Amino acid sequence: MATIRDVARLAGVSPSTASRALRGNPVISAKTRQRVETAMRQLNYVPNFSAQNLANNENNTIGVILPVDHHEIFTNPFFLQALQGINAKSTERNFMVAIATGISQQQLLANVEFMLARGRINRFILLYSQLHDPVVTLLQQNQVGYVVIGKPTATAGPLPPYIDTDNLAAGRDATQFLLAHGHRQIAFLYTDLTKIVQQERLAGFKQVMAQQQLPSLSLREDFIDYTQSHQHVTAFLQQHPQITAFVTSDDLLGLRLQQIVSKKMSIISFNNSFTSQVAHPSLTSIDVFPVQLGEGAAELALQLDQPTAKLQPIIVPHQIVVRHSVRDLTAQTEEKNKNQE
Repeated sequence: MATIRDVARLAGVSPSTASRALRGNPVISAKTRQRVETAMRQLNYVPNFSAQNLANNENNTIGVILPVDHHEIFTNPFFLQALQGINAKSTERNFMVAIATGISQQQLLANVEFMLARGRINRFILLYSQLHDPVVTLLQQNQVGYVVIGKPTATAGPLPPYIDTDNLAAGRDATQFLLAHGHRQIAFLYTDLTKIVQQERLAGFKQVMAQQQLPSLSLREDFIDYTQSHQHVTAFLQQHPQITAFVTSDDLLGLRLQQIVSKKMSIISFNNSFTSQVAHPSLTSIDVFPVQLGEGAAELALQLDQPTAKLQPIIVPHQIVVRHSVRDLTAQTEEKNKNQE
């Protein structure tokens, strides 16, 4: 069986250079990498990254940290799509992906600590951004590089590299879409404002409503207890019967809302997941391209070992995907005005 030394000898480089080339290290030139890859194919060499990690005190694994929300993780397609992007890009560079999650903050911290101590993982991707996150504190204390999908919260040092959607602008665009379709009494439905993405989408909604001198109604509901949530939403609508439309913080929340409200209620959501397509009526949704977010996060994570690199934030454009969940009230308004004249 061929070894990395055999590959290096055939390619005319040192074993350490061959190892770096196979890992996609940017220090290695494209010409050298091609020689190493050619030698690897000729020798039918399969890299043993675990052995190389022990020998070189390196690690070819990216740790991916999911939020503490057992229910959301396994029901929200955003996380699976982002993981798909991370895995695809990591595989291209011969990196593996290890996932840390937990049903409590303590369990998640314990899993990350285990990855740091036993796995010797030295680069991570957080699939979320949250206020007062002890996971971020743990990574900083261990001086471990990490990338955030989302906008990082303020820290003692410089902000980490991140990739994000302009969620403030996306929140504005969702609200303006409803206004353009004649809606004036609009509410925003969210689950958790410690999550920066929801904060920003709500802030964008409020900005537009304030500019139009319209009320900014909002409702928090997590839908963990469906019966209780049904009662809560129903009571809110009884208090505000004038509401004709909702902006929901993601597709899953939009789908759950659909199960409670009249089909006449208009809804626009975020993420453009398969949930938005199977809803009835199908949800108009803002695509934030989670696979692309995952790919970009992996690209940033793979550059964390470059001490001179100043990794700039990446903002992925969003796009409204129009379906059938928003009623156009402008024609009704025009007809009403004609009748009044």
